[in-house]
Amino acid sequence: MTIWHNSKMSTLYYSDEPSSEDYPCIVEINENKISVKYDDEELVEYQGKNHGNGHFELSAPEIGGKASLHMFPNSLILEGYWIEDSYRGMWRILLA
Repeated sequence: MTIWHNSKMSTLYYSDEPSSEDYPCIVEINENKISVKYDDEELVEYQGKNHGNGHFELSAPEIGGKASLHMFPNSLILEGYWIEDSYRGMWRILLA
């Protein structure tokens, strides 16, 4: 399993909510799964399947979250879509 302890997440909303940039997170990826952890007044963890070829399907049941992330081979950037209850948007993670 590869772990990036100093990753940065940027989040955009499809609403009037302000975006966030360079939010710290921890990303773990292996051949079967992915995990993205960050602190949002408490620890939030999205985890899910690694479908291979840089495609990931995640969920965070505790907050009603579902998401996707995608990356090109040899890239350090993950990008995708997320939804939490009535909120939805896009996110981008720089692995570091």
